Amino acid sequence: MGKHLTQLDLLCDVVTGLTGEISRRIGLIDPAAGDGAVYEECRREDVRMLHARRLWRWYADKLDQRAGPAGDSVVRTLLAADEVVWSCWKTAFSALGEEVPPAPIPFVSPLYSASATPRTDPPPELRPGTDDLLRAHIERLPVAAVGLPPVCCRRPWWLILAAHETGHHVQFEAAGSTFEELTQERVVAAVYRHHDDVELAEAWRPWCRELFADACAMLLVGPATLWAAAELETRSTSRMLVSPSGSYPPPVIRLAVLLAVADAAAVPLARRPDAPLSAAGDDRVGQLLDCVPHVAEALVGLEPARGRGLRAVAAATARAYGDGGSIGGWCEELLGVSEPQPQRTLDAARYCAAAGVETWQRRAGQDQEQLAERLLALLPRCQEPGDRAAATPHDAGDIVKRVVDDLYQAEGSS
Repeated sequence: MGKHLTQLDLLCDVVTGLTGEISRRIGLIDPAAGDGAVYEECRREDVRMLHARRLWRWYADKLDQRAGPAGDSVVRTLLAADEVVWSCWKTAFSALGEEVPPAPIPFVSPLYSASATPRTDPPPELRPGTDDLLRAHIERLPVAAVGLPPVCCRRPWWLILAAHETGHHVQFEAAGSTFEELTQERVVAAVYRHHDDVELAEAWRPWCRELFADACAMLLVGPATLWAAAELETRSTSRMLVSPSGSYPPPVIRLAVLLAVADAAAVPLARRPDAPLSAAGDDRVGQLLDCVPHVAEALVGLEPARGRGLRAVAAATARAYGDGGSIGGWCEELLGVSEPQPQRTLDAARYCAAAGVETWQRRAGQDQEQLAERLLALLPRCQEPGDRAAATPHDAGDIVKRVVDDLYQAEGSS
C-alpha cells in the first residue's frame, strides 16, 4: 500500500543528510588547534549529533509501535487507525480540490485525549526552553503525526477521535498552509458582521484551530464527533462555562458550535445533549452563544481558492446517517451473528468507526468486548485499493540545509 513510505523515505534522507553534514564538519576540526579547542569543538559536534538522533527517535519510536507481533493490541489499533485517518484525509483534500499529501502517522500516546503535531502547545515529551530547537524542527518537518490515547486499544470506537486530529492537519496543510489564517478571518468577520463588537469577535480567534478540527470531523464522521466531545467535555455546570485552555472555548460553547455545524450542514442528529446548552446566567457566555450560528456558518462555508470546500463532504455523511444509510448497515454488521465483512471503499473506514460509536450507544455498553474485537478486526480490512505515496515528495535537501543552519547558529549548542 505504501502506507507511510513517503514519510519514512523523507525522514531517512533528512537524518542521513544531517549526520553526513555534521560528520563532514567534524573532519574539518584542526588537531593543531590545541587540546582545549579540539575538545570544545568535538563537544559541540557531539551535541549536534545527539540532536539528530533525538529528531530521528521522535518519529522512530512512533513507527516502532507497529513492530510488535500481529496480535498485539497496539499494532492492531494502529492498523485500524491508519484506515480511519486515510479515509478522512483523502476525502477532505479531494473535497478541497488539492493534491493529497502524505497522511498523518497515528501512534499511541500516554495522554488522556488525542493530539496532533505540529501544534501550539509544546509536545509533553519535550521540555520548554531546553528542547525548543527540537520542537521547531519537528514542526518544520512535513511529517504529520496523530497521538491517540491508550483507551483506543481497548475501546476502538474511540478511534473516532482521529477525525478531529486529522482535521488539524488538514488545516495545517491545505491552501498552501494558509487555511488556518483563512479560518480565523472568516470566523472573526462573521461575528463582527452580526454583532459589531470587535472584542467579542476577536475572542473567537484563538479558538479557531480547535473549532475547525471539530467542524471538519462533524462533516466527515457526523454525530460520533459530538459524542466524543461531550464525553471529554462534560463537567460541573460552572466549569462548562470556563475555557479549559487558551486554545479551547468553554465546553458549552464548543458543544453548541458542533450542534450548529451539524444543523448548518444538514447532518442529522438522532441524539442531542440531555441538558440544554445555556449560559447559566453568565453574560459573557450568553454573548458567545449568540454568536454560535454565525460561527458555524463561517466554518461550514470555508472554501479554498479552488475546490468545493468541506461542505461538500456533508452530503455523503448525511446520507450515511439517514434511513438505509451505511451507518445503519455497519451497525447491523457489528451486531450480527456472523463476523462483519469489510468494504474496500474510501468512506468505509470512517463510517465503520462512526458506526462503532453508534453501536456502543445503542447497546449501552453491552457486549463491549465483542464490539471491540470486531472493530479491530474489521477496520484494517477496509482499505481503499491503490498506492498512498505522495505524488510530489518534499525536497529533503532543502530541509537538511535549514536544520543545519539552525544547528550551527543556535546559541548554547556547546
